[in-house]
Amino acid sequence: MIAFVARDLRTGRCLASRERTRLPAFSTIKVLIAAAFWEAVAEGVLRETRVYAYQPWSGVGGSGVLRGFRHAAKLTLADCAHLMLAVSDNTATNIVLAFLGLARVNALAGRLGLADTVVQRAMMDEAAVREGRDNLTSAADLAALLEELAVGTRLGPAVTGPVWASLEAQEHLDGIPRYLPPAAVYAGKCGDDSPAGRYTHDCGLVREGERRVVMAIMTDGGEGYEAVSRLGAALYEALRDD
Repeated sequence: MIAFVARDLRTGRCLASRERTRLPAFSTIKVLIAAAFWEAVAEGVLRETRVYAYQPWSGVGGSGVLRGFRHAAKLTLADCAHLMLAVSDNTATNIVLAFLGLARVNALAGRLGLADTVVQRAMMDEAAVREGRDNLTSAADLAALLEELAVGTRLGPAVTGPVWASLEAQEHLDGIPRYLPPAAVYAGKCGDDSPAGRYTHDCGLVREGERRVVMAIMTDGGEGYEAVSRLGAALYEALRDD
């Protein structure tokens, strides 16, 4: 099963299928968490320069670099927010989420009208998943969030600026950007349940000249990043306004 939304922000043309299918979000939920973090900073609730004393024993598995640290390190919350998106660091995500709280992230989802999205656990919390408390979203919600970050007015540049700066630095490029034209620039966030291989997702903004296309692709059934890559390229070309 593949669910997707692809919308050209210049022409308004949109292609979608199964876009409201609710699926485990995996690392795509980090975009919403990042937006909530920078909103909290903009409102003075959190300081981006607040220092967190990281201890190696507190790291969790999955993606990222902090779990490889052998010694204690001091990181600002802004550093953690960047690592959360740029290298999909799960430990950094959990640090940010601990300061934010689930309620604040879910409140932002509600205000943005992301009806299929809920954050119910930290990253790599397998006990929560077994208890039925997973992080959920849909292709429609991911696309709506990215569109709000790209052209919306509800979050403001103090939020959208640092979020996009980190998404543009994202190092996991096996999904949507793989088969795009060389001139196309991708900024986004992928997520999957590796090594299980059932779910593979990616969402992002693709820029080429004045053209901007928001895409969100979510799979359930082992299609993998190759399928995401090929569909992303096909959708991008299908929306081309020649």
